[in-house]
Amino acid sequence: MRMTRLARLAAAAVMAGATALVAPAVAQAAVPVGGGTPVLVNGTAGCTITAAGFDASGAPVAFTAAHCSDRINSPVLLRGNEDAGVIGTIATRNEILDYSVIRLDPGVAFPVRQAGVTGRAPAPEFGDIVCKDGMTTGHSCGITWQREGARFWSQACAGFGDSGGPMTKDGRLVGLVSGGHMPPAAGSLSSLGQVLPSCVHPAQSPFFIPALGVSFDAVVADATERNWPGRGFQMA
Repeated sequence: MRMTRLARLAAAAVMAGATALVAPAVAQAAVPVGGGTPVLVNGTAGCTITAAGFDASGAPVAFTAAHCSDRINSPVLLRGNEDAGVIGTIATRNEILDYSVIRLDPGVAFPVRQAGVTGRAPAPEFGDIVCKDGMTTGHSCGITWQREGARFWSQACAGFGDSGGPMTKDGRLVGLVSGGHMPPAAGSLSSLGQVLPSCVHPAQSPFFIPALGVSFDAVVADATERNWPGRGFQMA
């Protein structure tokens, strides 16, 4: 049976539509995750990635602050790019050292090294200048006031949302942002912590509450000793 020109055009349109219906969906490319990357934990808590890489098992992982989530398996998304999907879940957490390990989904995210970071180094000592990168206040640097065990206090500007952010000295990762309060050495001046504001911008006057950092070497050592995800961590 011969088809009219109109019938042939209609048939071609139907075939094209059918082809479009069965065409495979294009997979979204995996997104990079590294030190300074802003994230949302459990859909609400805005925090910052300390570093990303691989643990001793070869699994892709990242670190942030433990207080960003109160439970294991909390989903983690990229803040500002939530459409990328869940990049990973909280695999473990230590409230004492205030760190969490995120098990990254390799189909959604891949670890990268933060630009300018050349490796790791021990926690800073009094007088050292440290810098931090955070979701809220960006990049800032300040003097270290005190180190006590795995913790250190500095005048690097840090505020809400910067938690978990990388702290560096001379381009080497030394810690993660844990919070803000006066160092123990402040003694009677500790009461100033009740009146000093949190830092909200690097250009703010120097009169803001110091940032508390946790040694990243201590964090990795703890995860390794406990045989947790993140053990033997190596940066991407």
